[in-house]
Amino acid sequence: MKLLKLDLDIDSIIIGERVKGGIYRPCLETIPSSTVQGAFKYYLGLDLKGVGFFDAGTYEIRDFTYSVKDKLLEVAKMPFISSCLYPSGRERIRAVIYLMTNDAIDKNIFRNLSLTIGALKSKGFGKSKVINIEEIESEIKQGIFKVRVFEDEVSLFGVEVLSPVYGYLFYARDSVSGIYKKAIFEGSLVRAPEFFLKEATFYDE
Repeated sequence: MKLLKLDLDIDSIIIGERVKGGIYRPCLETIPSSTVQGAFKYYLGLDLKGVGFFDAGTYEIRDFTYSVKDKLLEVAKMPFISSCLYPSGRERIRAVIYLMTNDAIDKNIFRNLSLTIGALKSKGFGKSKVINIEEIESEIKQGIFKVRVFEDEVSLFGVEVLSPVYGYLFYARDSVSGIYKKAIFEGSLVRAPEFFLKEATFYDE
C-alpha cells in the first residue's frame, strides 16, 4: 500500500481526550485520524485521511493548568488541568504522519508546511512544521493496532479489523459543531499496513 510520509517538528502539543464532568484531561501519545483530518482541512482545505505517531524519546509528559474565562464577567472559572507533550532532550518533538493521497494532489503543497495541530492553540500549543516528505510502500501484516481511526474509514487505510477495541472520536461537521463517531482504537487486533502496528502477531489474541 502506498502512503505519503510527512516528518514533523512540533514545539509542544495537546491532543486531549474529552472527559465529561472532569477537570483533568489526559493527552494522547498518538495522533488519531480525526486530528489529522481537522488540521489539513483547516490549513489546506483538503479532506485528507491520515494518522500519526510521536517518536519515542523525543517528548515527555507534563501537566498544564488553565482556566476558561467568562467574557461577560471577565473572571476565570474553575481551573482545568491537561497533560501535554513537551520536547525531551531536544528542541522539538519529532512526529510522523502517514497520509492517503492520490496523483491528483500536488505533493509539493506539504513541503515546509507550517500548521497547528491539537488543542489549546490559543495557549501556544501544536505549532508544527513539515521537515521532510517521501512516498513509501507498506506491507500488510497482522498485529496490534497503535492508532485511532473512524470505524467507517478503516478500509480506506487498508485495515481489516479482526478483534476490535472500540471508542469514539470527535468528527467536526464545520468550524463550530460536530459529533462523536465510533472508532477503532489502539490495542485492536488487525491486518493493516505495518507502519500502523505496535507489534506483529501471527495468532489471535
